Amino acid sequence: MQRRRGESGQATVLFAISAVALLSMGALSLDAGRAYVLSQHLKSTADAAALAGAQDLPANPTAAAVDAQAAAQANGLSAQDVAISVSQGNEVITVTTKGTIPYYFASLFGVDSGSFSETSAAQVGPQDQLQGALPLGVFLQSFVYGQTYSLKGGSEGESCGNFGALALGGNGASVYRQNLENGYSATLAIGEQVSTEPGNMVGPTQQGLDGRIAADPNSTYETVLPTSPRVLYLPVVSSSGCGKSDVTILGFAAFYLQSAGCDGSVTGQFMRLVRNGSFGAGAGDYGLESERLIQ
Repeated sequence: MQRRRGESGQATVLFAISAVALLSMGALSLDAGRAYVLSQHLKSTADAAALAGAQDLPANPTAAAVDAQAAAQANGLSAQDVAISVSQGNEVITVTTKGTIPYYFASLFGVDSGSFSETSAAQVGPQDQLQGALPLGVFLQSFVYGQTYSLKGGSEGESCGNFGALALGGNGASVYRQNLENGYSATLAIGEQVSTEPGNMVGPTQQGLDGRIAADPNSTYETVLPTSPRVLYLPVVSSSGCGKSDVTILGFAAFYLQSAGCDGSVTGQFMRLVRNGSFGAGAGDYGLESERLIQ
């Protein structure tokens, strides 16, 4: 009987020790879980802030820092908890976020709080690939933001049979009109050669672009959203020869669709846009930039 009582007492002690250990581990896991949530929040906030700031690069690094700070504060961080820097070439913005949480259970072991930080960096560069391009090739020239350019010649803009149209994915007025309406579904790349589509094609040009204007009739160059159908993404190409000929894609640009004339002419205002996509060293910088997280 005494041996049984002794064994029972030992079991009770072991159970108590095990229970305390399990409770301690559970309590510490709660602190660890809270630390993980904070770290994830700091990282996602740093990502969002870096991408927001990259929208202004490389043209305006001051605005990039302001917009990155605003994005971080919109996610609940104070200005003191955010550090922002822009690279010397204004191509990379780096955002570091930090935060501290009190520990409820780890304090029993002398650890009262935990401090964490996360860093993200976003880079911008000229877009070197484009999906959804319209079948209009803009010849290489000096571009000024907000200035109006001829995107396709009309009855008076003919040059050896070429008016600025491109044959993307096939020839003929029907393919050309569909590409104007919906954008070319395949991806174009810097250095690729495409063929011109000779002829004025007044009807298909108006049919393809009138719907874009009608879908956003009240927008202006200053107010248009990047998702508007009046924002046209076009390849910048080398000069063409007479008739059907090949041109080389030198870069990509965005224009606000200003008008589609009854003579087949198309005009647009040159824009600067930053959007997700790839970029490379060989791409010419014609206002259409890509951004991506690199850290």
